[in-house]
Amino acid sequence: MPFTDQIIRYGSLSVVGLGKNTGKTECLRYVLDKLHQRQKVVAVTSIGIDGEGVDRVTATPKPFIFLEKGMYFTTVASYYKTKRFRAEICEVLPYETVLGKLVTARALEKGKMILAGPSDTILLQNWVREMPQNFPVDICLVDGAISRLSPASPAVTESMILAVGAAYSLNMRTLAERTRFIFDTVHLPLAGGSLRNKLESITRGIRGITDNGEITDPGVESALLPAQVREVLGKCQNRIYVPGAVSNALLKTLGEGKEVGKTELYIRDFSRIFAEPRVFYSFLRKGGRIIQLFSTRFLAVCVNPVSPQGYRLNSEELVDSIQKEVDIPVYDIKKMEG
Repeated sequence: MPFTDQIIRYGSLSVVGLGKNTGKTECLRYVLDKLHQRQKVVAVTSIGIDGEGVDRVTATPKPFIFLEKGMYFTTVASYYKTKRFRAEICEVLPYETVLGKLVTARALEKGKMILAGPSDTILLQNWVREMPQNFPVDICLVDGAISRLSPASPAVTESMILAVGAAYSLNMRTLAERTRFIFDTVHLPLAGGSLRNKLESITRGIRGITDNGEITDPGVESALLPAQVREVLGKCQNRIYVPGAVSNALLKTLGEGKEVGKTELYIRDFSRIFAEPRVFYSFLRKGGRIIQLFSTRFLAVCVNPVSPQGYRLNSEELVDSIQKEVDIPVYDIKKMEG
């Protein structure tokens, strides 16, 4: 597997998709199989529900998730009870999801499993940190939910793989451009260590940053409305820190400022960007800068050229179209398995 060595190096990985049925589960299965061949002890969970035989929304077949002997997994107790292979419960987690109590177990033989684990970023963050502390785990894998990139946040995992497929769009240009947008947000420049240390504990409200790196509080809790953004700029000049969501309104208002070329917007990481690509790029073209406190390692893109309705894109053309846009490997997992 071309990127197995990198996964092992970073110790934690999120597999996230552009949308439903883009090949995320196939990619996760492939990663699990290759890491098992490398004799690595894996722990795996999902922020959504994965491993069901039939998709609940589209009623189309989905690939099962197979766990090998020795793998650790975290899922809700109700799904754990449906398994048909031997496993031992290692821990009952001290919190519940909307689907019920979570259990961590170790597979004693190979078998199919439905995964439904911690349902928010904080719980996932704790899971990734605690699994290697509590059990002899080499690598933690997180299966992302539909269209959610938060599991790939550097606060959760150190690396990520993106699944892109015909289910999201049958237009190769659209797929390539959307992938490029995610690639560009992941690779935004990083803040210096001193400034990062000052900002990382601030998770709410807006802050200003002076020319000499001092942090100021303008007393504005949100930057969702244009008036709020202008108020912040009036009090903080051109360097601000927004730990929450980066919206269209925020970037548009910053981009309309007279000194947009001197504006620096500091964010926690790429997963906080909810602005549309055209707004994001417009702000950058005008000279504005977006700087993140933390970054993840974007290891690869995996493509699924087949949609649930049976439409099929040319695999080689799709891989080539996306590869021209990003400086990381792009693979068709099915071709690699073949």
